[in-house]
Amino acid sequence: MSQKKITLSSVTIRELTTKSHWHALYPLITQLNKELSRKQFDALLSGMLESGYRCVGAWQGKNLIGACGFWVGYRFWCGKYLALDNVVVDQAIRSRGIGKKMVAYVEKEATKLKCDLVELDSYTTAYSAHRFYFREGYCILGYHFTKKLAK
Repeated sequence: MSQKKITLSSVTIRELTTKSHWHALYPLITQLNKELSRKQFDALLSGMLESGYRCVGAWQGKNLIGACGFWVGYRFWCGKYLALDNVVVDQAIRSRGIGKKMVAYVEKEATKLKCDLVELDSYTTAYSAHRFYFREGYCILGYHFTKKLAK
């Protein structure tokens, strides 16, 4: 990403819908998932899209400078929810309101879809992300446990 001046008014938020959009997503996703190969990305994305994954992008002209993936699901404890997934802004231009603009866009989509809440997972060491989500009105409700399965 060039250090070109980014103004929030020059950034548009729209859903990724074409093969070229999805291709442009890979460099952003690897900023969060550094070990993810292109082959793994393509395979995972294919399965994710089949399972209802959607993603909005922050665009400056034709350049994808941010992304915010999401899923819609249902759980007994909360009803219908929208889960944010891999919210990322290019590391060269973070802290300029782009993440806030993307999350607000997706929250409006959650309202349109009649979701009861928006939720997300965040790595325990992602302190700047935690500060961002707290500022946006999110709270920590519990822990997310994982267990790797033997193959």
